[in-house]
Amino acid sequence: MLFYMLIYFVYKQILHTLFQWTADQACEHILALYDKKGFCVVDYLYFANISAKKLFELHHIAYPVEDFREALLHNYKQMNIKWIYPVYQHAILDADVVLMDGIALQLFYYLAKKKRLKNLNGTDFCPHFLSYIKQHHPDKDMNVILYGTYPHLLEKTKQLLLKQGYNVVYAQDGYTNLDWDNVDLALKSRDKDINILLVARTTPLYPIQEIWTFANKDHIRQHRLLVMNQGGTFDFRVGEQKRAPKLIRTLKLERLRRLISDPKRNIKKVVSTLALFRYILSYLLLKKK
Repeated sequence: MLFYMLIYFVYKQILHTLFQWTADQACEHILALYDKKGFCVVDYLYFANISAKKLFELHHIAYPVEDFREALLHNYKQMNIKWIYPVYQHAILDADVVLMDGIALQLFYYLAKKKRLKNLNGTDFCPHFLSYIKQHHPDKDMNVILYGTYPHLLEKTKQLLLKQGYNVVYAQDGYTNLDWDNVDLALKSRDKDINILLVARTTPLYPIQEIWTFANKDHIRQHRLLVMNQGGTFDFRVGEQKRAPKLIRTLKLERLRRLISDPKRNIKKVVSTLALFRYILSYLLLKKK
């Protein structure tokens, strides 16, 4: 009985982390946390990651968190994948704000809690957040740092943001360890500004960006960073990956379209999402115990 109670507790912990209000309210909440703490970490969570990364299971961290401070993809591949997921689980639970990403998690939450949450996915929410600050807090200066993706896509993302009027002070691709000395130089004499670090370092198997952020919390606090772990959204912003037409997104069929257009990239996410009903059934059964 104790084992089932602990599993149910993990379910509730994960669901409890999800932000429960609108996009504008999320913007104000994030900015308030940033002002209060001097830093803030924002993660996005979609159901395929809950399933594939075993987030609803009991875990014990085997690798020291410090091992991930400068871990590149090849470092992850040398580790036992089963011991990477516990660190990811702790990273999600440690984040200041976790936003719901995708219809599958919306459905799971509704079936579990009888409450509808807003879908605040990274592709849409991050541009909204940046423009929200410009529109509603014009007195606040923003400094944007980009970290992730391939060098040529990073440069395109940088130029796009500069064209949109954002102050991109530093950019580094995701295949090298972030140079904190250069970050320090880029942010020098900007102590009262909003320093936003957009991280786009992840793969379908390895949740590098969330773990990296979790492991580098001291640096994030020291540099007063508002970190948003963006996944593959840099690629969408510059058109490397195409968004579905608005009608498809409105009908909640974007994931299906991505599967059809790029099955190799998306098949694992779809298969993981199909575990939705198995998980909701187990949650409801545990709830009754």
